[in-house]
Amino acid sequence: MIELGRRLATTITMKVIKHLSIIAVGLALLPSWAIALPSDQLFLGPGSCSSSNCHGDIKPRNSSNVLQNEYTTWSKHDRHSKAYLTLLNKDSKKIASNLGITDAAKAPLCLSCHATYVEEASQKGERFRLEDGVACESCHGAANGWLKTHAETGSTHADNVKNGLTDLVPLDARASLCLSCHYGNDEKTVNHNLYGAGHPRLSFELDTFGVLQPKHWVVDSDYEKRKAPYIPVVAWMTGQARQADETLRALASEKRSKNGTFPELSLFDCFSCHHNLAEEQWKHRSYGGNPGQLKLNLPSLVILKEAIAPLDQASSDQMGELLSSLHKEYKVTGAKDSIASLTTLVEDKVIPLIARMPHDLGTTSKILSRIASFASTYQWPTFEIAEQLGMGIQATLATSPQLAKVYAVELKELFATLKSSKSFKAERFTAAAKKLSASVVRAPR
Repeated sequence: MIELGRRLATTITMKVIKHLSIIAVGLALLPSWAIALPSDQLFLGPGSCSSSNCHGDIKPRNSSNVLQNEYTTWSKHDRHSKAYLTLLNKDSKKIASNLGITDAAKAPLCLSCHATYVEEASQKGERFRLEDGVACESCHGAANGWLKTHAETGSTHADNVKNGLTDLVPLDARASLCLSCHYGNDEKTVNHNLYGAGHPRLSFELDTFGVLQPKHWVVDSDYEKRKAPYIPVVAWMTGQARQADETLRALASEKRSKNGTFPELSLFDCFSCHHNLAEEQWKHRSYGGNPGQLKLNLPSLVILKEAIAPLDQASSDQMGELLSSLHKEYKVTGAKDSIASLTTLVEDKVIPLIARMPHDLGTTSKILSRIASFASTYQWPTFEIAEQLGMGIQATLATSPQLAKVYAVELKELFATLKSSKSFKAERFTAAAKKLSASVVRAPR
């Protein structure tokens, strides 16, 4: 039902994320690279799921409560299946050379996110192959405990989880898993060295990326009965909240926030430094009294502050105050108190608030109005924040077929400004956002 009118700007969105090398997260050099599991866990490889009687059928089946073509969808259409192969191309070889790596396809630094990387040979089944890329067990967990029982008549999702299946129904857990590669954590962290070597810019949004991979499940009444409803705007906000939390953890981590005695530059807005001086942007832009200074890159926190306002204005205001303090204090004191307060706010109040939020037309309309207004008034947005705002607006509209139909033209025009970071013009995005915001304001209540 929520798929009606879904992804009006899908073609443009695919162009936006195509160059991102979806699974290509570079990692900092850390002691442990592999998936840490109990010694009795065994990875069987995606071939164990590929039978036509299991998940390898060519077409979806109507006689089953699952599609049974999930393996085919993954192997034919999902870029996760090609993640390892990315390491063999010319660009990856050059990036590896720049980093002093002999072979990207053999380096734990790269394999940790470009494959289901398991260090212990004793935990690899006969059909396990690194070349399969980011496969079923990367997300669903080592299969030896649940592969047989999950197909048994009467088996429930709770039974499968008890047998070792990773529970990805909670959106918060799903977002955390995705972000472990699409953003990083203390075990595997993107850094400025990798960007400098040529690694593509990373981007992530839970709802949009989940749809465009594409999904290998259908949210219907049976899915909702067995698992849970799926609401795009909730997924979007959950993803923003989890990335906000992970960003704060990175800022607080001595391991991730420093590169020797220098600050880790990947935590700052790229365009603080990387812009064309010949364009004389300084003649047209305001820098809040801080021209030429590094600015923390916090799009998820900035957007989250606006998105939760219709749900809890007090929490939104508190987040705004703490963000202002964070920017001012980080370069002087490290802003440990502000980071700790923001982390507590996000984890203890915001994430639970999103989990229980209503998703009726009235609430969705209020969130749309707030985000559209913010997008239209944000001064000189970078591509990163404009991209996230666009995907957030799209997810909000996808929650309501009624809203998606009403604002189809405005959404398409907004995404036309987001074709690539190279061609992005802030003023064009702002103009399109103003048109959308004006339409939302004029809409009958």
